[in-house]
Formats: sequence, C-alpha cells, structure tokens
Amino acid sequence: MRVVVFIGGLAILMGVIGSSGAEPQDELAALVERCVPACRFQTNSTGDRQALISASGEVLDLAKAAVEDPASAEAIGYWESPAMQFLGRQQIKAGTSTEARDAIRLLHMIWRGPGFVRQKLYEAHAFDGGWVVEVDHDFTHYPGSVQAVMPYELLVDGAHRVAQMRERCYSFRGSAKIYTNTVISVYEREKKIQGGIYYPEVLENELRKVWEQEQTNGGGGTIGRKQ
Repeated sequence: MRVVVFIGGLAILMGVIGSSGAEPQDELAALVERCVPACRFQTNSTGDRQALISASGEVLDLAKAAVEDPASAEAIGYWESPAMQFLGRQQIKAGTSTEARDAIRLLHMIWRGPGFVRQKLYEAHAFDGGWVVEVDHDFTHYPGSVQAVMPYELLVDGAHRVAQMRERCYSFRGSAKIYTNTVISVYEREKKIQGGIYYPEVLENELRKVWEQEQTNGGGGTIGRKQ
C-alpha cells in the first residue's frame, strides 16, 4: 500500500511492509461471520485458506489481497483495491458505528493481518448516507514511529448496508458530498495556478474550513447509532 502524508504542504510517499507471521484463523473467521456471513472460505488440501467466496460465486484471492497495492479510484480523491471492491459488493450491514468499524477491521484483517488490527484504534463517524472510519495507531500500547492511515468511507443504501467501500486520499471527517465537491473544485482551480504545485497544501486548508462549517451547520449523520 502507498500512504501519502502531508506535512507543511510536502507530500511524503511511504511504503508499507506487509504483516508477517501466521494469521490466527479464528480472528478472521469471526469478522467474516459478523460482516459477510454468506461468504465461505476456500481451502487447499492442507486446510489453508486460499480464497473468500461470495454467495454469488465471486472469488477474493487471499494471498493476492494480502499484498495488493490500493490505486487511484475513478473518483478523484480516493483509493480503491480489489478487496475494497469485493467487500463493497457483499451488502455488509452498517447501521451502527460498531458495524462500520468491523467492516474496515475485516478489510485490514484480510489485507494486513491480525497484528496490524490489534495495534489500531477504529472510530466511525456517521454522515447522511454513510460513515467515515478513522484509523489511528494505539501509541499507548504500541509505541513507535508509524505512518498515518487515511480515513475510509462507507456509502450505504436505504437498508443501512454498504454499497461502496473506499479510502480517502486526504483526512476529512465530513460527508462524502462535501469532501468530493471540495477536492474537485480546489483541483480545478489550483491546476490553473502554476500547474497546481500547491494543490495538496491548499486542499488541506480548504478541507479544514469546510469541516468547521459543516460542524457549525449541524453536520453529522443520523444513519445509525453508536454502539
């Protein structure tokens, strides 16, 4: 995975090394049972899990998912990966903050393994039409220098089931509509000014401003409840 951290307008591209060691099967199985109970594991002759199979027969190769590199999505300002796309099609229930957090924990369990998940703190914030799930490192129990993880976005349907899962390229806790509109408008404006060399720094400032406005205007969703 690639993680971009902006410090004083300077974009730093960091590589993330995959998790090592055997993955406890029960932790992954528990999240699969809670989030995507219709899916099943495909195993090899020795019982090792090789893939996750959806009810419709779609296959997520677990070995490939563990080393995949999220790429720029079609929508500007987002990253996507095959695992995100697969999970986004499984109608994961996300009516509460716990369910929203578990959806991203499942993604990380598949992609990075249980060691990564144990060291992270997940917090879900509702907006009209979905959730933003922030992922912070638990420095209290796992001190050290780690790269930042950008927030994830879950878009849900009227039944509070995930319709799309993606990662934001920039930190923003507010709604998908405001985030997308801000990213696009700033990009179109800044690319006309010296080729957009100050775009990242300007965008971060704009996102902070619109988040303050969203809070002032009573931003925050009523999609579900904290639990």
